Amino acid sequence: MVAALAAAFLLSAAPGAALAERAEDGQHTVYAGQTLGKIAKRYRITVDALREANGLKPGQRIHPGLVLVIPERGKPGARSTRTTPGRAASQRNEPERGRGASAKQRVAETRPPGKGSTKRDAKADARSLPPNKRYTQRPKRPGWVRLVRGAERLELRVLTPKGRLVPKALPKLSRLMRASPTASVPIDPRLATLLGMVSDHFGGRTLRVVSGYRPYSPTQYTPHSNHNFGRAVDFMVEGVPNTVVRDFCRGFRNAGVGYYPNSTFVHLDVRSDKVYWVDYSGPGEAPRYGGPKGSVAADEAARDVPVSAEEEVYGSGEPRATQAQPSNTTGTNSDAGRSGGEPPRNVGAGTPTPAPATSVVER
Repeated sequence: MVAALAAAFLLSAAPGAALAERAEDGQHTVYAGQTLGKIAKRYRITVDALREANGLKPGQRIHPGLVLVIPERGKPGARSTRTTPGRAASQRNEPERGRGASAKQRVAETRPPGKGSTKRDAKADARSLPPNKRYTQRPKRPGWVRLVRGAERLELRVLTPKGRLVPKALPKLSRLMRASPTASVPIDPRLATLLGMVSDHFGGRTLRVVSGYRPYSPTQYTPHSNHNFGRAVDFMVEGVPNTVVRDFCRGFRNAGVGYYPNSTFVHLDVRSDKVYWVDYSGPGEAPRYGGPKGSVAADEAARDVPVSAEEEVYGSGEPRATQAQPSNTTGTNSDAGRSGGEPPRNVGAGTPTPAPATSVVER
């Protein structure tokens, strides 16, 4: 009986002592009058180890009710790394992490990322994407288009934030698309809009213009070429295979898309319907269309593009670059993942792509 009364008296006289005894799971609740030095001495650890385990700075005060993490003796900070005092109490209720995880997963969670690991991971993720997504990027400046034609360079805003055409961009675009200093027509506004959409889709990459406006010539293959009216452009996107550019452009409504496996460009024009064709001819050769409707749908033949126009892209000192594109010449989006995104091989080697027996032509 006397012993029980003595114990009760001690507890009532020193409530802090009762709190100190509640150091459960390596934690200690601070009571009035305690200092870091006293707490460290109690648990036979150093003050520095106690500070490190709780993220305390030298001179930082502690207050009653604060829950401190008590590191293992001889292992400063072993139970917690750089935790703040405000988080110490909440850690008691957190589930133990990694209990059901494998050792490899636990190591991966605690290992700090190495230098450049984020970039390597991003590249690895990009390689795993299908070709039609691999080259898709968010532009740094949406609506801005960067064009190059020979020695000329033009960078201007073509689309508004809502995707509408900026009218004042048309005169500069028309000048870049001219056939000669004395031969030019205003570029079709919708064609300018489509070029802005192509630029945004591929992250604002440079568009290399091979041919824009061309005045009518009796020697041109088709008399109805949209090039004669400023409604067509032959171009390529730097760093993107023509097959990928082709497949994206084929998604436009009321547009003509021509694919030339043995030339350097993709043809895009605006019209009242939607057509697609493939011309397997090389520069200067008679057109070889892939399908019976190809000659009807086509807006131009490869030979209609002046030799000097493609030499402006690759230089006159090199052979005319014929991108040896993959065998996907029908241009269906379903097979783009199989071949459309492969980088062009043997560029400039002059290796032609043979025409298949049949080909699909949309109309």
